[in-house]
Amino acid sequence: MSNRKSFFKAVCCFVVTFASVLSAGAVWASEFKLSNQFPPSHHLSKGMIFFADKVNEYSGGKVKCKIFDSAQLYKDTEIVEALQDGVVEVGLVPTNKWSGMIPAIDVFEVPFIFSELPSIKKFLDAGASDLFNAEFSAKGVKDIFWVDYGYVQFFNSKRPLKTPNDFKGLSMRAFSSGDAAILAALGAAPTIMSSSEMYMALQRGTVDGATTGMPAAVSRKISEIQKYLTISNYSCAQFVVQGNLKWWNSLPDDEKDAITKAGRDTEAWVRDVIAESEAQALSDIKAAGLEIHTLTQDERDLFAKATASVWDEFAAKTGDLGKKLLDFARSID
Repeated sequence: MSNRKSFFKAVCCFVVTFASVLSAGAVWASEFKLSNQFPPSHHLSKGMIFFADKVNEYSGGKVKCKIFDSAQLYKDTEIVEALQDGVVEVGLVPTNKWSGMIPAIDVFEVPFIFSELPSIKKFLDAGASDLFNAEFSAKGVKDIFWVDYGYVQFFNSKRPLKTPNDFKGLSMRAFSSGDAAILAALGAAPTIMSSSEMYMALQRGTVDGATTGMPAAVSRKISEIQKYLTISNYSCAQFVVQGNLKWWNSLPDDEKDAITKAGRDTEAWVRDVIAESEAQALSDIKAAGLEIHTLTQDERDLFAKATASVWDEFAAKTGDLGKKLLDFARSID
């Protein structure tokens, strides 16, 4: 009889314990992974931390975003496929990595298209964001929020780049097909490569120079192995935090709302810190001893004229969608 009582007591304890675990599980945070290719010191990585904190805040601790920096999960060349396949829930995506499927996404890399950084928000709010959201949804991905990167500049180890003629004979790392078209129009020989591969290529002399933003040049230590910087503000690289669409649709509404609200806050936060980040990066680059040249308006006009063919190529290959996007861009600048 005592054995039966002991067994019954043990069963009751198990049931109570299991019920307690289930009850605790109801308040445990559901977790999603965010793949980020930037090192932790980059301001976009700090933006991802801000996002994760806001997700936790707005969900009341029910949702946790776990960040993987420095391409621990996926390189920038791999993240689109990873999101489509659902092997990671969320990723920071360079928009140019969509250009093979959505050529009009390269509008962000049309040279000298945006006169100032606030123009990008105006462009997206004017209707560009809605057009892109429809395109991405058809590919199985959900936009969560847009991430401004700042201007892209020219770095190299050979000579100052003050005119288009100075690019002739240089091999240059490009971050996308659109960026490669710009370099080719200027007379350089572009090679498209991942941002995580850039430092080694420059250090080994595989390429003579690279296009990248100043904060990235500092955080990736590019400024330590290059001699010249040309500040031209020729292109605004753009990123977007996206999620696998099936994963997104599986979330309850309150979790979607928390993530969306966190995204809006992060979008604004990143835009606020760009100017500060660029100024600090420029100071660090000066301290590293690089020779810096800022294009005058006359020089900038020469660069714009030399790369005008890129506008024509973009319009020719992107059809009605590209035309609408160019119209949006022209309307706000």
